[in-house]
Amino acid sequence: MLSGISAENISDNCSGYNVVDKEVSVKISIVTYYIDDDIFPLIESFLIAAQKTPYLNYKIAIVENGYKEKTEIHRQVEKKYPFCTVTITGENLGYGRAHNLTIDSNFDYHLVLNPDIEFAPDSLRVAFEFMEQNTHCGLLSPQCHWRNGDRQYLCKRYPDVSVLLIRAFAPRVIQDMFRKKLEYYCMKDEMQAETILWNPPIVTGCFMLFRTSVLTALGGFDKDFFLYFEDTDLSLRATKMTDVAYVPEVRMLHHGGNVSRKGIKHILFFTSSMVKFFSKHGWKIL
Repeated sequence: MLSGISAENISDNCSGYNVVDKEVSVKISIVTYYIDDDIFPLIESFLIAAQKTPYLNYKIAIVENGYKEKTEIHRQVEKKYPFCTVTITGENLGYGRAHNLTIDSNFDYHLVLNPDIEFAPDSLRVAFEFMEQNTHCGLLSPQCHWRNGDRQYLCKRYPDVSVLLIRAFAPRVIQDMFRKKLEYYCMKDEMQAETILWNPPIVTGCFMLFRTSVLTALGGFDKDFFLYFEDTDLSLRATKMTDVAYVPEVRMLHHGGNVSRKGIKHILFFTSSMVKFFSKHGWKIL
């Protein structure tokens, strides 16, 4: 378990949704780039949450974009968790394109998941009760916390160039000067209450629970986004096709990372994808 709070420490509330009384299936895709031990707390927390959803049939598909052959961690995962499969791509396909390999229309739902996520015990139960009761909803986003207990804000308004650059690269003192602008972008004004938020313009890709029919109709991720903004593009397209819900009763722990701390290569990936995003969806400078 990583340091700080654990997924079990994130309080769960009893949902007011109807109990699911039929078999439901979900395919979970996780894309790794040089897999590490963080995959084990993710899967273990998933299994704890799955105990509360006995109706759920599931499969986890891990796609490895870094290593050219299976490592000891890959072999341990396959041996310990028979519901997990590991695919070695042999090259770095990019985040979205690798996820697209796993989409299977035989499953009712598809969960796009980061490898640095942990499930709260009631998260799966609440998520599927909500989706089964709200059949018009095609995409669900949860409430996430950092490991220090602070809330993450996964819903976003349509960005402008300045807010993205400030958020990704500016030092803390500069970010503090633009605090209101950053908080507006992150919809902090809309996400304080523990209530469902319908149709936020953008939801973050660390956890995206789709109806597979919706994800298939969207064509999955746009393969032109190698890294960064692929989730922003996908969620924007989803809002034109289906209802999207931020459901704070679905709770997750996200260990996350900062672009500027990942080196020059990631800064270049971020900038390139940002240009592609605005060229596709429309530029907004300020």
